[in-house]
Amino acid sequence: MTHIEWSSDIQLGHTEIDEQHKRLLLLGEDLAETPINPATNKPSDEQLQALIDFAQKHFTFEESLMRSTGYPGVAEHANFHNTLLAQLRTYCFRMQRGMHTDPVALNSFFGHWIVPHIGSEDRDLVTWLKSRVPDEGR
Repeated sequence: MTHIEWSSDIQLGHTEIDEQHKRLLLLGEDLAETPINPATNKPSDEQLQALIDFAQKHFTFEESLMRSTGYPGVAEHANFHNTLLAQLRTYCFRMQRGMHTDPVALNSFFGHWIVPHIGSEDRDLVTWLKSRVPDEGR
C-alpha cells in the first residue's frame, strides 16, 4: 500500500504544527496498517477515537494560534476544520460498522483529507505566523 510520507512538500517550517501533522499522518498510517479484526470486520475503536481526538486537539491548537495573532482567515479556517472533522467522524463511524475497511481506501481518504489542507490553508497560516513573529515555531 502507498503511504503518505512526510516530506518537504508538506513541511511548513513551524515546529509544533509540523510535529502535529506528522502525528496525524502516523495515526492514519497505523490505522491503515492494522489488520481488520476478522470477527468484527472493523478496526479498533481505540485507534479510530485516537485519530479523531488528535485531529480535534490539533485543530484547537491551530485556531488558538490564529486568534492570538489576529489571523484574518480564522473563521473560514475554523469552518474548514469543522468540515474536515465531520468528514473524519463520518468515515470512522462507517468503519466502526464494518464499512470502508479497505486499508487502501482509508489511506486514499486520509490523503485527500489532510494533504490538501496542509498544503493550502495551513501553509497560509504558517506564512501569516512567520510574518507576525519571525521566529515563530523554530
